[in-house]
Amino acid sequence: MRRATPLMPRLKVRLRLLIVLLLACLLWYGGSALDAKIQPALQELAEYESRAATVEAMNGAISREMEQHPERYQNLYTIRYGQDGEVASVESNAVALNQARMYLIEAVTQALQTLPETELRIPWGSLLDSALLNDRGPSWSLCIQPRGYVEGEIQESVREVEINKVEYCIDLELSTVVNMILDGDTHLLNVENTVPVAHVLLDGATPGYYAQGDA
Repeated sequence: MRRATPLMPRLKVRLRLLIVLLLACLLWYGGSALDAKIQPALQELAEYESRAATVEAMNGAISREMEQHPERYQNLYTIRYGQDGEVASVESNAVALNQARMYLIEAVTQALQTLPETELRIPWGSLLDSALLNDRGPSWSLCIQPRGYVEGEIQESVREVEINKVEYCIDLELSTVVNMILDGDTHLLNVENTVPVAHVLLDGATPGYYAQGDA
């Protein structure tokens, strides 16, 4: 003959199971909600850090190249004077500009090949609005790798900076795509950057101030 199980112990067991299931659901929901809040912030921070590191590498490569080989960038333009001694025009040297563009792109490409791995850290306080957790939080590894080629175009411009004074500018507009590897997940990031190659202040008026040289 089967013995009847007391009612109270059975209720206690069921109540404990219910509490465990409820806690598990709360933990799962809390983890999902926190992950939904962390991921956008992490993605935004990773993009910012990746873009900043890539632009810094670009600027450093351009600066080093021009300091180590100044002779490559000395004949990019010719200033022509009128009979009155005033500057009549500025004529760019297309051949020299194209060579300079290739040298600078090569320098940037090599620099991007050696970008170091970066560790990102997001304090819990910035996500949970808690001052007590501002200095605590997880960290994620971030690796930036170049993808494809670095592209660059020379742009010339003249702008008036004050009365009878203009600035003639030669800039290199760079663009590239990098792999942003965040804890094993790869994301593509487009990075654009404009780097000055030559800026010169000249006396004169803006209209008809410069002309493109023959290749």
